[in-house]
Amino acid sequence: MGNIMMKVTVWILILTLGLKVECNTRICTHCCDEVYPGEGTPVYYMTQGPKGDQGNEGKQGIQGEKGEMGEVGPPGIQGPRGQKGEKGDTGDPAPLPPRSAFSVGRSTELLGNDTMPLPLTFDKVFVNEGNDFDKESGRFICHHSGIYFFTFTVQSYLDKYLGITLMKNSEPQVILYANAVPRRIMQSQSIMLKLRKSDIVWLKQAKGIRFSIYGNKDMQITFSGYLVYPDND
Repeated sequence: MGNIMMKVTVWILILTLGLKVECNTRICTHCCDEVYPGEGTPVYYMTQGPKGDQGNEGKQGIQGEKGEMGEVGPPGIQGPRGQKGEKGDTGDPAPLPPRSAFSVGRSTELLGNDTMPLPLTFDKVFVNEGNDFDKESGRFICHHSGIYFFTFTVQSYLDKYLGITLMKNSEPQVILYANAVPRRIMQSQSIMLKLRKSDIVWLKQAKGIRFSIYGNKDMQITFSGYLVYPDND
């Protein structure tokens, strides 16, 4: 009875005097040390609440400085071939190349004389493409510079010499020559020439009465030429 009275008396003194008694309110944390760092109640570490709503997106920050250019990467794989496009409009036609060709004949003989060499003229035109050949003078006048081919054929007169020269302007180029024989002989000559615009090509018979050529309606005397290809001018 005396012990009980003593304990009551002590509690009354504690409450009356307002003495503070330190109480150990820290719970055991031996199994939670890694998630519970220190003093205070560990409720937030021991119990996880529901996930909150996502917050609003913040304002865009200031643009940073431009970085250095990286190395060029390897070429990519070629993509698939695209579809065929529509047909384009028809283009303008190419300009036609120049044309120049002639072929003429003589139906009468040409007897030589001792005064001067005689130019050959012609009375039959087979072809005159481009009108570059003048039948009256027997001259071809070049209107398109380039490479030309020429050929001529004549028949000799009985017992007369044959001497026909192809001329370029005033310069002889090739000659067709034969001695006098008691029969008529057909002979030909050909040549290619590079001509400039306004050059003239023609035939002349040698000076002297001993030179003559024979001709009739069968056209044993002919002169032809044409443009092989023009210059690029």
